[in-house]
Amino acid sequence: MKKILLLLILTVFCSCNDNDDNRSDENRLEGKWSWIRTSGGFGGPTSSETSDQKIVIEISNSTIKTYTNGNLTQEQKFFIITKKSVFGGDRKMIVIDKGDSITQDFYFDRSFEIIDNKLYLIQECIDCSTSEYERIK
Repeated sequence: MKKILLLLILTVFCSCNDNDDNRSDENRLEGKWSWIRTSGGFGGPTSSETSDQKIVIEISNSTIKTYTNGNLTQEQKFFIITKKSVFGGDRKMIVIDKGDSITQDFYFDRSFEIIDNKLYLIQECIDCSTSEYERIK
């Protein structure tokens, strides 16, 4: 009987799941990111940090603030969901919460990838752009 009870406790303990892995990318997303370049889109143009604009995005748990040359130019509420990507498979995506407003700018959902200290925001549409950012320490 003790063996069965021990086996049951062990089974329950092993089946517990720590969801930190599911939130790790979202947690790593938070912070300030300096824009490096945007590429792609119709004709494949590339713009980079050598332009006159210094763009920084600040991401909190529910808000993305965009600063251009030090001035706050946009503030948007967002949430993250996992859904089918136009590029195949399921991906975590940043989705802007437009609320009831019809005056908000048009915004494509963006999948994201964090590699080392780089953030890649990929617009979820065919022939759209990818923006690369570097974490500000």
